[in-house]
Amino acid sequence: MYAKISNTQEGSSKEIIDYSLNLKTSESIIDTKIIDENIVLFVISDDDQSYLIMYNLKENKIISRIGK
Repeated sequence: MYAKISNTQEGSSKEIIDYSLNLKTSESIIDTKIIDENIVLFVISDDDQSYLIMYNLKENKIISRIGK
């Protein structure tokens, strides 16, 4: 994922940071969209339902869940 949001190679030599959406085993990421340099939008599928998660990379936390 880092390669998708990074414009340079310099980040590859930095410390690796773990990010987690804390998904259940029945949930999977079906799409991602880069909103800006800090925000990534994930489309999550859970069996027959889908929802969105907005994740702030700078703060390392979920900022919004959008779904039913």
